[in-house]
Parts: sequence; structure tokens; C-alpha cells
Amino acid sequence: MKLLSEILLYFHIACVVIIVILLLNQSGKAVKKVPKGFIHAGLGALVAGLVMIGTRSVMHHDDPARYASYNNATLSVKLLVLVAILYLGFKHAKEEAISRTTWATLLGLTVLNIGLASSLSR
Repeated sequence: MKLLSEILLYFHIACVVIIVILLLNQSGKAVKKVPKGFIHAGLGALVAGLVMIGTRSVMHHDDPARYASYNNATLSVKLLVLVAILYLGFKHAKEEAISRTTWATLLGLTVLNIGLASSLSR
């Protein structure tokens, strides 16, 4: 179970890194758009995160001294932020261009989610 949890963690981190890279690749362009792969990376991060929470819950139940439980409030905020990122991505996916504000919002929400994730590891 621990191996599965670690694999999911690395996959989740890779998906979030892909989101950041895809958004930062748009920074120098005059016309910004939702990059190809953005939605897939976001959905991958969502599924991996949800399954990771489930496996961690089982691990905590089996050995609470070894595996601490996650903070459910932080996880709820992370979920809401990721849903907002995906909503904006789906909403603007077919558009030829997105505003600089929308692009900055997507990047800011992603960085916020990374900050929330770092608070879970303490």
C-alpha cells in the first residue's frame, strides 16, 4: 500500500509540474491560450490525489502511529482550487486566445495549490 501511495504522489506531482510548465510556456507569447495537455494533466492530478487520499486513509487506519492523517480542511481547499483550475481550463479550452488575467489566474491558483500541498507535508 505504501508503494502505491508513493507512486500516486509522484504521479500527482508530475501532473502539477506539467500544468506549471504548460502555463509558463505561454508567458512570453502575446496571444495566450489554454495549452494542449492542460486538462489531461489537471484531471490526472485530480484522480491521483483522490486515490492517494484513499490509500493514505487506509494506511492511517492500519497503523496510526506510523502514518499521520491528512488535514481534511486543507484537502478540501486543495480540491476546490483544483476544480476551479479545471473549470477555467474547460471553459476556455476551445477559445483561440485567453486574457492575460485568466492566464494569471490559472497560474496563481496552481501556485496556491502547490503552497497548500507543502503545508500538508509538515
